[in-house]
Amino acid sequence: MDESTDFEELASRIRTQSQDAAGSGTDRVTIRSFQELESDALSELLEAAETDAPEPGSLTFVLSRANAELLCEREADLEDVDDLEDELGREIRVEEAMPDDTILLLDPDAVDGEELLEPESIACGIVGSDH
Repeated sequence: MDESTDFEELASRIRTQSQDAAGSGTDRVTIRSFQELESDALSELLEAAETDAPEPGSLTFVLSRANAELLCEREADLEDVDDLEDELGREIRVEEAMPDDTILLLDPDAVDGEELLEPESIACGIVGSDH
């Protein structure tokens, strides 16, 4: 991922990647759906991703600005994204172009621009209309 990454396109590819591989033996992205956006949802996504990722310590969350702000508002003990990083034990990247209905958790080397290089190192959380 770099400054040129189109996060809407990346999120779209990730969200459909598991459907493309249905029934096959190819590696797929971990996808979870959540009704509400809260730190417990991020923890659940992290737990699911850590079991499949070859290097779980490198996983980074990618959130939209709106989702980062919403999480900090909802959690009384969180002042800012740094507090959320401390709670989850993972880096959080806030990207303006990230869709609000998607949370990504991935190894930054698992994608090149919008291309999925290591789907097993990517998890995607799909958030309901919680805004």
